[in-house]
Amino acid sequence: MSRIITTALATIVLLTKFSLGYAQSSTEIFLFEIEKENDTYKLTNPTNITNNPGYDNQPYFISDDELVYAATYDNQTDIVRLNLESKEKTRMTNTPGSEFSPKLTPDGKYISSIILDRDGSQTLVKYPIKGGEPKVIPSEQKIGYYCWFDKKTVFSFVVGSPPSLQEWNTKNSEFKIIMMNPGRSLSRIPNQKTISFIHKESDDIWYVNSYDPYTDKVTYITECIKGAEDMTWAADGTAFLSNQNKIYKFNGETDNSWQLVANMEAFKLTNASRLAISPNLKWMAIVIDE
Repeated sequence: MSRIITTALATIVLLTKFSLGYAQSSTEIFLFEIEKENDTYKLTNPTNITNNPGYDNQPYFISDDELVYAATYDNQTDIVRLNLESKEKTRMTNTPGSEFSPKLTPDGKYISSIILDRDGSQTLVKYPIKGGEPKVIPSEQKIGYYCWFDKKTVFSFVVGSPPSLQEWNTKNSEFKIIMMNPGRSLSRIPNQKTISFIHKESDDIWYVNSYDPYTDKVTYITECIKGAEDMTWAADGTAFLSNQNKIYKFNGETDNSWQLVANMEAFKLTNASRLAISPNLKWMAIVIDE
């Protein structure tokens, strides 16, 4: 990491309510095997793949057998790359700051993450997969959660009162507000030119919507289970959602509502949150409270 970036980044002592590190708990990431028969999914054989005291969270598959995640080391959070076959872990960052929300960039050349700075700013940075100097993507907005749409476009949960979903052109640093009060789960929908987000219309009414940046159209997908913050998509167009101890799935072509896939209590696990699915639909990574 360059000296300029390293000295500019530091661990945040106090985090705001909507910061990525808010209310960090001790968590582990469990890897489940996925069994699929027709439209039915089953999760089996959970394995703790992190085994690290503290915060192990925000898994993201960068290939069928590799994932990245955020992990606590020495009272800070860094990005770790894990090879599922060799079990080798590579600590990709080691800075005075804390990195969160690792993702593969659309060109496949970088792992991006959000860095939390001491002044409360939250900045998007790209780390070359093959090594080299990181690239900071400047922004006057406080970026919380995000997803890539294409090489220049990022959809962002922008921290505020209330927070907002915004389309960010990283080439000219322009932002466009799409909707207020989004949830933290933002994803590119497979095989579509749209992204998905959870819209918290009120305390009691939450929806899963899509947004098409080409038509500027928001489309209702289905009602969201109240309180369910974490959602991801499989390559076949099925959405998966965690809610407390349960994992659900929804496919607009086959389901009228969320269908139960697994109850973590059956594995003697509790409080499932963030989840990720490998491109080949072989693995599901689920964050579980310690």
